[in-house]
Amino acid sequence: MAGFPEIAGLAATSLIVVAPHPDDDVLGCGALIARVAPHLPVRVIYVTDGAASHDGSPTYPPQRLRDVREREARRGLRRLGVKTPPLFLGWPDGTVPRAGDAAAAPLLAALLAAIPDREDVAVAVPWRRDPHCDHRAVHSLLDAVLHDRPRATRFEYAVWLGVIGETADEPAPGEGVTIEMDSRPWLAAKRAALCEHHSQLGGLITDATWAFALPESLLTRALGPVERFVIPRGTAV
Repeated sequence: MAGFPEIAGLAATSLIVVAPHPDDDVLGCGALIARVAPHLPVRVIYVTDGAASHDGSPTYPPQRLRDVREREARRGLRRLGVKTPPLFLGWPDGTVPRAGDAAAAPLLAALLAAIPDREDVAVAVPWRRDPHCDHRAVHSLLDAVLHDRPRATRFEYAVWLGVIGETADEPAPGEGVTIEMDSRPWLAAKRAALCEHHSQLGGLITDATWAFALPESLLTRALGPVERFVIPRGTAV
């Protein structure tokens, strides 16, 4: 189909990207987003507010940091050519429940409402064993939601895989098909989008008692020549 790469191989009407935090979309599949955006609607759903990246900053308390990260996400999506407004679910960073937890009910409802049930949509979700608690929990939520969305084709992207974690986190034989997409034609847009996330690159907040910054090893991998996706076993392509 025009504009959609070999990731799914079906006549998708749109691409939905579910990101645990603002910036995971760019890191994991920014080139895919830039590739698809001129041809199909792309909507990004951010599950958490991202406000746990810095602690103890008097100038950027959590509410202000949440606002900063929303603005960064919006600017990043514009760099990728996305025109559909993103959806911010605003869940507290670092506390995403898994699908079987009673606390997950509002997130499950919000995700069900955001993913059409009568359209052939492609849905990018975090890799099931991406080594971050929120990423694994978001995958669990989407695993439950997509059982009720049979027309959605799921493929999984990783952010931290291969940077931290264990060998056992890698895709195992029989779990699915790993596909590599040449990201080089869209790397300039992906790099520009990533640069909009100033708070995560270490140059914005200087008075936090604890501060996160994207490590160089992750940036190098994210800006490499390919993006990798896993199509789960049993997915029709």
